[in-house]
Amino acid sequence: MKRSHTMSIDLSRRSICRWTLAAPFLLAASPPPLPVRAVVEERFITLGGVDQWVAVRGDDRKNPILLLVHGGPGDVLWPYADKFRAWESLFTVALWDQRGAGRSYGHGGGDKTPDVHLARIVEDGVALAEDLCSRFGKRKVILLGHSWGSAVGVGMIRARPDLFAAYVGTGQVESWKGSVNFQFDLLLARARATGDSAMIKELEAIGRPNPADTRQYFHFTRNFRAAMAAPDQAWLQSLRSLFQLHGGEKDYDDAGAGMGFSGRSLLPDQIAEDLTATATKVDTAFFLIQGAGDVITPTELAIDYYERVKAPYKKLVLIRNAGHFAFLTDPDAFLSALVRTVRPVAIARGA
Repeated sequence: MKRSHTMSIDLSRRSICRWTLAAPFLLAASPPPLPVRAVVEERFITLGGVDQWVAVRGDDRKNPILLLVHGGPGDVLWPYADKFRAWESLFTVALWDQRGAGRSYGHGGGDKTPDVHLARIVEDGVALAEDLCSRFGKRKVILLGHSWGSAVGVGMIRARPDLFAAYVGTGQVESWKGSVNFQFDLLLARARATGDSAMIKELEAIGRPNPADTRQYFHFTRNFRAAMAAPDQAWLQSLRSLFQLHGGEKDYDDAGAGMGFSGRSLLPDQIAEDLTATATKVDTAFFLIQGAGDVITPTELAIDYYERVKAPYKKLVLIRNAGHFAFLTDPDAFLSALVRTVRPVAIARGA
């Protein structure tokens, strides 16, 4: 049984200052009137026995629902909700802090949050999709999964394909083992190209990495940011500044602590993930919109997974001059791909 606690549907009943940390969702002092069929809400909904934070916003509730499943693990999206403002004219955008992440972490038990593992989060996501369909009178929703959220998202569409008109992967996971080996080879090639003898010696001493040895992995990738696409490097630097600016504020502190907790709790699930072995049959439309320069969930591997997927409809779009965070660093190009390739197919399939 799910229960919800509406937090801010009628914003006129709340003091604006109370929601300073959720600035992307606030109305200005003298805002233009919202469209008649607009929706703006934030609430906690109980999923699998844990209260989890969900925000839904859009200009017209008749539009398809786009459920964003964040990566990380624990990398919640509400601090960057302004990136999706333009999306809200064509989609009703739903943001969700998974159990053990962000506002759900702060409200739902902190480090004592139970059952923080992939299978349980998949079940939570399915329950949320059911709730969204029921409340908005929809047959199906569109699911957008980023990075870790792409593993969650694939699990959701395989568990209940009847709930999803389309799946969109970005920063798409293929397998932990594949990513570890790709990143090792990339770092070794960069070290040889730049003449970094110390790094060459370190990596050649490893020979081939052991994907199960996380201590080894996190050590040899300690400077991996320098190998990332330039937009990804800039994005991560901006996040450092953002969270430093808001340090000491509960929502931001919970976001940081939740990321640490989620990362520790879900690492075994990440290591075990291999979608090429477990999830190549998909019973809904399948889209991959990927930054061409992604080396975190490498685009080469994401395309390999895409090519293995058997789905009733599928489409690949690469965004040039973008990497792992393409939907955040180039949201206009990403929206264009959503509108051009995903939206019409999803509507035809019941969104």
